[in-house]
Amino acid sequence: MRLDSPQLSVQEMDCRLFLETLGVCFPIVPQNQDGEFALIPLDSPPVSFLQTRNGIAGLLCYCADRTCFPLSLLFLKGKSEFVFCHSTLLLDNYTGDPNRVALLRQKTTEFFAGHPETFLLKVWPDWSTLALKGQEDCRILWHTKPTLPVATKVYLEKMGSVPELPLFPSTYSYNNPYVENLLEVGLPELGRCKRVLVLGTGAGIDATCIALQYNIAVDATDINPIAVANTVACALRSRVDGLVRAWVSDGFDRITDSYDAIFFEAPLAVEETKENDPNRYDFGGRILKRVLADLPQHLNPDAALYLMSQPDISPYMPAKGLCSKVRRNFEAKSKVAIHEIRAQVLD
Repeated sequence: MRLDSPQLSVQEMDCRLFLETLGVCFPIVPQNQDGEFALIPLDSPPVSFLQTRNGIAGLLCYCADRTCFPLSLLFLKGKSEFVFCHSTLLLDNYTGDPNRVALLRQKTTEFFAGHPETFLLKVWPDWSTLALKGQEDCRILWHTKPTLPVATKVYLEKMGSVPELPLFPSTYSYNNPYVENLLEVGLPELGRCKRVLVLGTGAGIDATCIALQYNIAVDATDINPIAVANTVACALRSRVDGLVRAWVSDGFDRITDSYDAIFFEAPLAVEETKENDPNRYDFGGRILKRVLADLPQHLNPDAALYLMSQPDISPYMPAKGLCSKVRRNFEAKSKVAIHEIRAQVLD
């Protein structure tokens, strides 16, 4: 894939965003290496969000026409027992060459064929000595569409159709009840807003729906660089890339502005140990406490934070400076609520 090509298909642009986030830098392929496979080791902070063993993954490529074409992302997940994970990066089409798909699918099949131990030796020799308990396809979902009524209504009214929006590995799906309830409560109340922030943007559906609905500037942040890339891809496909800015920030750490409204689909604050999933759980409410403590300086007058969290957030609220009320309770595996939080007006 030529990352500097002036013309790319939609999927090629999505794949480029994903791979650039992982720090992929394709080498210039010598002519005598055409027709060969290449494995590019990846070791970067974003790779760790895939929950890889030792934070390391490998990008399998095939060399053709002096270009590296990504075939699959390969990594192990686990601490004592390991699962072999792969993310297929084959696309439905490649700009400028209709025969490319068939060739790359054939070469991928060839590489994965054969005895598993032989295959693992070709990928990473020390993987062949580990007891693997299975495999998992952590593929990019290219053809997923928003199904939430609140989101589909915005797309149909503003675009005339509901587009396919990608879901990158490690990014929490936008088709979930947390997003649905947060948008249903908060979206109708943004009519007078000029600037909105989405904390924990995830796959980016909140930011794109707000920008589409009101044609306003939306900032979107997430601690996961892959989620930020997913937000950029969703904004591009939704034709609001001129309105949505996205970057990496842990809470308000890299945010200096104030806003007319803030959305935060927070990982659930829990006091007991849960499975290792930073997209869903916030042990001890560490993230929520820090965000609420920093919130007042980022709220414009009459602004509000619309928060998805536990029904009772009193243990995580600062001693003073904020007031909150529950706007909606709902069930999603456990009891959850949408809160409206504002700066406290003192007499």
